[in-house]
Amino acid sequence: MLHTDDVQQAQNNRENEASPKAHQPLSAWQRGQPIPRPETVVCDQYENYLETPPEGLEVEDVEVIWWTVASNFNREELRNKLLPVIQNRQDWACFLFSPIANLEGIGRYPSGLIQLLREILPKGSLIAVEPAAEGGVVSELAGTFAIQNQIWHDLTWAAFRIAMDRQLPDYLRDMYFAGDLGI
Repeated sequence: MLHTDDVQQAQNNRENEASPKAHQPLSAWQRGQPIPRPETVVCDQYENYLETPPEGLEVEDVEVIWWTVASNFNREELRNKLLPVIQNRQDWACFLFSPIANLEGIGRYPSGLIQLLREILPKGSLIAVEPAAEGGVVSELAGTFAIQNQIWHDLTWAAFRIAMDRQLPDYLRDMYFAGDLGI
């Protein structure tokens, strides 16, 4: 169940930014389809895959938000929407990380998104946690790309806002509007 379309699309976008594929969405996923998952999901033996979702959201909500955004925006559009969030971040001293993909960029989120984050996030905010050398300390995050929770939450809320007029499920729209109204 590896989402090879997403991997191939990301590779094509990197190889030829001017190609017609560069103007295609980061993912071919469509609302109503199951979210594609690789055969092996990083940290699947842990609650919430060791990911800390933003307050008020579940891990599944975060997945739906990112797949919705990736299926509605091409690489350059999404880059332009996420860069201001990154540029406005003042404090990069977060020491809590959530794993979001394996070291090949494959996981519960579109691989094109992981590649984009690798390119636009400052060093240290998305880290590759290499497996421990023989006899070394083994971390639960070994073999993953792990992102600082604070920037992940900021980016997820930004994705939520830009996905509002794009095919979000009704329950997420209702949650968003209830938050706006202070309910």
